[in-house]
Amino acid sequence: MAGIAKDLLALDPKIRYVAVNRNGAIAEMLQGEKHPSFNPPETDRMEELLVNPVALELFARRGNLDLDGLRFLIVRYGLQFQVILPCAGGHVSVGVEADGDPVAIAERVGARLSASGQGPLISR
Repeated sequence: MAGIAKDLLALDPKIRYVAVNRNGAIAEMLQGEKHPSFNPPETDRMEELLVNPVALELFARRGNLDLDGLRFLIVRYGLQFQVILPCAGGHVSVGVEADGDPVAIAERVGARLSASGQGPLISR
């Protein structure tokens, strides 16, 4: 998954931010040049290391009961969407502008991850 963040950032002009968490560590974290961050970098770091892995685990457990797993998770914050996809060894997190289409972006990111051989995984 080396260098995938830059590739994903270029998928859609409504993508603000991409982070890759691999094996519990942040492997990549990129902010789009046209989209300044709404918050300090440390907040994003904590989200990628703590919040998103736990959220994925919780929703994957629910999906694994009888809904055929988890493909992606979308969070609607006040200022933006956050799209989180499980992938090989961790997750990919994509910040999307409030007027973007997070479902379409999640599908495109998932397709790009699949093409690169890194997922997305349906958590089961």
